[in-house]
Amino acid sequence: MKENTVAKRYAKAMAESVHDEGEYREINGQLVFLAELLAKDLNFKSSMETPMLSKKQKRELLESISDRLNLNPKTHNFLLALIEENRMMFLDQIVDFLEDFWFEKKGIEKITVLSAIPLDDRQQNELIQQLEKSFQKKIVIENQPDPSLIGGIKIKRGSTYFDFSIEGNLKKFREVLAEISIPESLVRIGEGDANKG
Repeated sequence: MKENTVAKRYAKAMAESVHDEGEYREINGQLVFLAELLAKDLNFKSSMETPMLSKKQKRELLESISDRLNLNPKTHNFLLALIEENRMMFLDQIVDFLEDFWFEKKGIEKITVLSAIPLDDRQQNELIQQLEKSFQKKIVIENQPDPSLIGGIKIKRGSTYFDFSIEGNLKKFREVLAEISIPESLVRIGEGDANKG
């Protein structure tokens, strides 16, 4: 829990410092790249996170890659702050939270859409238009394929699910049938004729 709190604080601070979508995309892309680099290169990861190296050595290591990556000044300064405060181990979590705080700042809501197969661009755009009309706000969707679905989609908004899948519709149909009391005489319609045959 403490780790999440620390990561959220840094992610929110970065989101607040970003001015527009272009700058956000650049900075977020650079932080994502560095987080992935740390995950893949264990030597680099241990060098940036271990207390065995001095902050000066870590800054020099960062400077050695900063020019090659042409880091945005805000990205560079942010990473320096993480080094100074011994918070580099939280970079992957910070990256995870950054998008959420950026969307929050811009009044955008992110909604997860589960589908049997990936939605194409046209389907995603049509769905976004319908969701924005329904919720009266800017929407972005994260499409996650779910092989367990026979067809249709499920929409997750926060902790609420909207089930538009075939399985969901069949379940609703069964629930409706369970609530309907059908007279025995109707259930047995046609039985006499069948017996005569």
